[in-house]
Amino acid sequence: MYESFYGLKENPFHLTPDPAYLFMSRVHEEAYTHLEYAVVENKGFVVITGEIGSGKTTLINVLLSKIQQSIQVGVINQTLVQPTQFIKMICQEFELPTDTRDKAELLDLFHDFLLQQFARRKRVTLIIDEAQNLPNNTLEEIRMLSNLESEKHHLIQMMLVGQPELKYKLRQKRLEQFVQRVTVYCHLSGLDKEETSRYIHHRLQVAGAEKSDIFSEEAIQVIHEYSRGIPRLINILCDAALVYGFADGLTNIEKHVIDEVIAERKVGGIFQDYAAEEANAVFPVPGQIKEIEPETGQLIQSVESRLQLLESVVTDINQRLSILFSRREQQDDRVLQLLKMLKQSTENRMELMAEIQLLKQQQNSN
Repeated sequence: MYESFYGLKENPFHLTPDPAYLFMSRVHEEAYTHLEYAVVENKGFVVITGEIGSGKTTLINVLLSKIQQSIQVGVINQTLVQPTQFIKMICQEFELPTDTRDKAELLDLFHDFLLQQFARRKRVTLIIDEAQNLPNNTLEEIRMLSNLESEKHHLIQMMLVGQPELKYKLRQKRLEQFVQRVTVYCHLSGLDKEETSRYIHHRLQVAGAEKSDIFSEEAIQVIHEYSRGIPRLINILCDAALVYGFADGLTNIEKHVIDEVIAERKVGGIFQDYAAEEANAVFPVPGQIKEIEPETGQLIQSVESRLQLLESVVTDINQRLSILFSRREQQDDRVLQLLKMLKQSTENRMELMAEIQLLKQQQNSN
């Protein structure tokens, strides 16, 4: 959409994990070093935690692509399962026939597979993504899988990748034996202010930007504060800001553009200050909830009707934009006009939602 306007060859802030755009912060470099050691030395259990979008999957993909060893890799993404189903999923991931086998037969089948790979001098690595969702009994089953080993070598290496909840989950007393098997642990925290700036410039340069200072330092400061240095959130903010900038014909993205993006997403429930919300939250006691006065209710209903109309306009504009882009026609003026209409409709929607919230707050205070 905005690539040619900003002198880019492609979208620099897409959300798919792309090794070409890998930015190694200090934390990522340390994590990579530990992971490389774990894989090369075949160190049993590895646990990697980090916020959503912190780069866990990208880091593992880069690691596996650079390790010059014969490794068979299996990936499990659906983790809210019980032990038997989990063992079956592992067998299916390594293309082993499961048929109607029970749990014991599945374990024997998988053990034979590991022995065969070991005899062929092939390594087996199992990556368990979204591991924070694993039930405790399934975690215990995973620990038992680590007992499948030869006299001197692990037959399988397992990487548990998950959100910070995984870290807290493993602190349970009942999982103490499991934690004792973990040989390498890494946590990916957000980028600091300087790294956020270098990250944005890096992605712009990889995308072929003619200049890397499209975002002002003040804009980058706000991006860092609201994204907490999480790469995926940085991408979302930067991509939306470039759309806004393109719609308004701005060659540089200043702080006020980022503020607009954040304000819109706050209304939609994104980038909220959850800590502040929890601190200030007031939960109604049963029996203390007041009914809405008829006049106020009618006013709110009227505003909500206008809001629904605006949302229909936004949906229509989005559909028209999709048609234009799918045809790939050179209609920049028309696209720009539609983008401005979309932005104006979005701003009107934000104002209406704020008005509804104010009316409800006034009603509750009465």
